[in-house]
Amino acid sequence: MAEDTKKQPDEQKDEPSKEVENSVPEENKVEASEVENKIEEIKIEEPKEEVPAEEATEKQPEEPEKEQLPDFRVGDTVKLSYRIIEGEKTRIQPFQGIVISKKGEGISKTFTVRRIGADKVGVERIIPLYSPNIEKLEVTKKGKVRRAKLYYLRDKKGREAMRIKERK
Repeated sequence: MAEDTKKQPDEQKDEPSKEVENSVPEENKVEASEVENKIEEIKIEEPKEEVPAEEATEKQPEEPEKEQLPDFRVGDTVKLSYRIIEGEKTRIQPFQGIVISKKGEGISKTFTVRRIGADKVGVERIIPLYSPNIEKLEVTKKGKVRRAKLYYLRDKKGREAMRIKERK
C-alpha cells in the first residue's frame, strides 16, 4: 500500500503539468528553428566600431597650454615667483630652493622645493606644476643626482643640505 500512495502524488504532479501545456494558446507557441534564427540575427548585427589608437589618446585629458616653463629635473636649484592672494590684495613671493621630488601625471603633476630658512630650519613647498599662480620659474643651477627623490636631504643640516654637484 505504501507503494501505491507514493505513485499517486507522482501521477497527480504529471496531470497538472499537462494541463499547463494544454492551456498555452497555439498562437504563442514558437518552434525551435524560429528561436535559433532569431538568435543568429542578433549575433549577426553590426559589431561596435573600434576606436583607432590615435583617437583613444586624444580623449585623455591634455595638459593645459600655458607659458612654457623651463625644463627642470630633480636636483636642480630653482627660483620661483609665486602669487599669493590675501583677501583683496595679491603679492608675489620669491622662493628659491632645490627640487627634491616630482610626482603625479597630467594636470595634477606637482613638484616639491626645499630650502633652508631662518635659523637653519628646512622649509618645503609642494607646488602644482600647472598652477596659474606661478609667475616665473627660473633654473639657477642644474644638479647632478642619481635618485628620483631626494628625501635624504631632510636629514642633513645647514650647508650640507644644499650641497649638490653641478651638472654640465
